[in-house]
Formats: sequence, C-alpha cells, structure tokens
Amino acid sequence: KQWYQRRVAITAGITNNLSRTMAFLKLMVFSVAIMLASSKKGGSAVSVEELRELLVSSMQTTISLTAVVEQQTKRISEITNFVDEAKEEIKDLKSKIESLGQKDEEQTGIEEKLVKEIEALKETFAEELEARKNDVMVISGEEDLREERCAKVCAGTSVRGATNWVDFSSNGIYTDVDISKCGFVTIPTVTSSLEGTTNHWSTTGSSEIYNVTTGTFRIYLVAPQGRGSGANKMGWNVEWIAVGYTC
Repeated sequence: KQWYQRRVAITAGITNNLSRTMAFLKLMVFSVAIMLASSKKGGSAVSVEELRELLVSSMQTTISLTAVVEQQTKRISEITNFVDEAKEEIKDLKSKIESLGQKDEEQTGIEEKLVKEIEALKETFAEELEARKNDVMVISGEEDLREERCAKVCAGTSVRGATNWVDFSSNGIYTDVDISKCGFVTIPTVTSSLEGTTNHWSTTGSSEIYNVTTGTFRIYLVAPQGRGSGANKMGWNVEWIAVGYTC
C-alpha cells in the first residue's frame, strides 16, 4: 500500500510540472504579443532583425519546453503502465493467497477425517479388548464363583535347572511351585506337567497336584533317578496353567 501511494505521489508531481510548463509557454506567447503591441503604440519601429531574434529565441524555448513535455509525458505513460502491471500482479497474488487458503481448508478437513477414523478404530479395539477379557469362563471351582470379568488365566514354569527339588522317601522327590504373581484371591484350578531334557518320561506324579493355595501348589514324583541333584541335571521342571479369580 505504501509503495502504491508513493507512485501516486510521483505521478501527481509530474502532472504539476506539466501544468507549470504549459503556463510558462502561454506566458511567453503573451509576452511576445505585448511587446509587438507596445512597439506599434509607441510609434518606435522595431527592427526586423530584433523581431527575428526574439521569434527565434521564443521558438527555441518553445521547442525545448516541448521536448520536456514529451519526456514528462513519456514518463507518465511508463509509470501508468507500471502501475497497471503492479495491479495485475497484486490481483494474481491475492488469487494465489485465496487458493492457498482453500488448500489449507482441504488439508484441515483431511486431518479431521483421519482423526475421526483413528478414534473410531481405538473405540473398536477397546470394545474388542473388553470383550476378550470376558473370554475366560470358570464353570466351577474350589470356592464360590465370582464375576466373569475377574476371571484370569495365568501360566508359568518352575524353570529348568533352577527348580527346588527335595528328596522324599526312598524313591521320590517333590517341589513347591510359586504362583503368587498371578494375584489370585481364590484357590485357582491348576493343570501341570513335567518338562525336561531326558528321562522325565519314566516318572509318575507330574499331573497330581497337592496343597493348592492362591500362591502355591506341590508336585510329588516317583523318580529314583531324580534324587539328589539328578532332577536339575536332567532339566526337570514343572510347567503349569492356572485359572482363577483376581477380584
């Protein structure tokens, strides 16, 4: 806006110069006429040579002023063209800015749509997760049944080479398995088996569970070869799955 105002001011200045120039030309012509009239009224003769010099001087001045006027007119024309071109450029720039604004609106619309789709997926996933929480169903147990949402499946192992096997009787061993991390608040239903690297196929008792509580249970094995450190050397460990309530 400041640039445009400055151009307008320049154009106005040039126009004022032209006005003053034309006024000067009129004054020159008027002065010549007065001199001619005065020479006739006074009765004194003005020589032809003097009139010629005066006329030539006036013509030269007029030619010079005409050249100035032409130059100023040309400058006005150039500035006018420049202003018109600037107006077109401003118009194009405004159009581009409006176009960018429309693109921003489109981009915003796409982003909002993506956000809505993501939120919908999150809701669907949450619903499926909630539904799967209720996939565990306890039909019967050592204690009274509770709400299905509190049912939980928990699994683990007593770990190869690190199971605390204790000798029992003359041909047996036993171990107490820790299930306290499951967080059961009622006695769970437990299933177990024996896993190892060798000879555990010959044992008996791996699925016979004793003394189940919310945090532990015991397994006895008939396995003479497992006494001492034999069971851990052969990698014997108890693998188990427990189902119970956590609330």
